[in-house]
Amino acid sequence: MLGRCVYLTGATASYFLLVLPLLESFATYAPHGEKLYVCDFGLSEPQKKFLEAKGQLLPRPASLGPGLHPYRYKASMSLFAGELDYDALVWIDSDCLVVGSLVQAVEAIMDAKADCGDFLSICQDLGGSIADMVRNLPLAPFEQLLEKAGISRDQPYLNCAVFILRSHATLKAWREQVITLEEHPLFEQNLLNVLAYGTLKAVDLLDREVWNVHDLDLDRLEVHRDQDGGDPIVRMGEKTVLVVHATSYNGRTVSFRPVRFPVGDGYVIEGLFRMVNNEPVRDLFFASLSWYLVKHKQELIDSGVVNKFTAA
Repeated sequence: MLGRCVYLTGATASYFLLVLPLLESFATYAPHGEKLYVCDFGLSEPQKKFLEAKGQLLPRPASLGPGLHPYRYKASMSLFAGELDYDALVWIDSDCLVVGSLVQAVEAIMDAKADCGDFLSICQDLGGSIADMVRNLPLAPFEQLLEKAGISRDQPYLNCAVFILRSHATLKAWREQVITLEEHPLFEQNLLNVLAYGTLKAVDLLDREVWNVHDLDLDRLEVHRDQDGGDPIVRMGEKTVLVVHATSYNGRTVSFRPVRFPVGDGYVIEGLFRMVNNEPVRDLFFASLSWYLVKHKQELIDSGVVNKFTAA
């Protein structure tokens, strides 16, 4: 593969528990020991200590103040990755689960794009076109950006939960413009849509039913278990899924709940968790979390991330 990819996610302190199954699932399907780095969007000191010991923490850059909206941090991902050597960044939201050979699929895209220029590979949102999104949500600042850039509202609306971006210019524009952008629903994603259609020559749509299964599509997923004990296979009809994204509009297929999860030796870990209504899929998230806690129990205890159990 020509060009090095760096894989990133990000989390606040309340999302730390949610990122653990993603870390476990990514490692399960990473053939060469690739790392998934976690950008510090507001992690606690024990959480940062734990991830730093794992070599997976990307600290908040000094140029970004504390307490910013996570969307502003996300759009500034190139600042977090500044010390790393990369040709393209691959972003995965922390409420995702890798359920297939994601790294190999990314490498295949990079190989196919080896002789091309800058590009963005990304999925269309289940919401449809840009016109559909501005019709259904209060997105006046987004509409102003579209008007100024002369972008057609007939374009597919892009969901930036999972994407591959090879364009240092686009990354720079995203981080510089997001800082002063008025907050509104999905504002960092809206800005990426504007930059993608306004400045990039190549915007390649990935298959949402493979790369970023979210919202109502979550109910259509089937989990097939290998009788020989291999990794489960997640399918959308005849398609083999790579990434499940636990998000939905108004909680219609996913709920957001605080949970307390046993770690062992009298310790528990607490935080917010995305509960997918599709029970076999929800079980995959819990299984990945359980495996991660088993494998890293002592490091979690030593870093102070987990707490001794006390009755409510």
